[in-house]
Amino acid sequence: MVDYAEHPPTLRCSGDEDRLTQARRRPALARAIKAPADVVIDLTELTWADASLMLDFVMLARRLRAQGRTVALRNAQPQIVALIELVGLDRIDGVHVERATASRDVDISAHAIRPRPRLRVAHA
Repeated sequence: MVDYAEHPPTLRCSGDEDRLTQARRRPALARAIKAPADVVIDLTELTWADASLMLDFVMLARRLRAQGRTVALRNAQPQIVALIELVGLDRIDGVHVERATASRDVDISAHAIRPRPRLRVAHA
């Protein structure tokens, strides 16, 4: 779940986020784009995410940068930091990642960044 609070402009992410939840986070992202100041993305309660969330953050950062504003990613758990670095979000101008742990200590093995299980449908 992604919620937006205006004072200060903050996106709060919690639980699991993937492309199936993308439509539900779009209203919060749209509000953040219109923020009058830099935006904080609080990742404290985000337990799992796929690249779709990171790509949404990339688009947000680019649009804010075009308006002279920045994005600060805060309190990401190690597996989320690994995903941020994997997709390169930490290397985008206007994005600041406040790391709780050193990135070299992050486990980016297959079990740490787990793929979503796919539903299997038995054909009759």
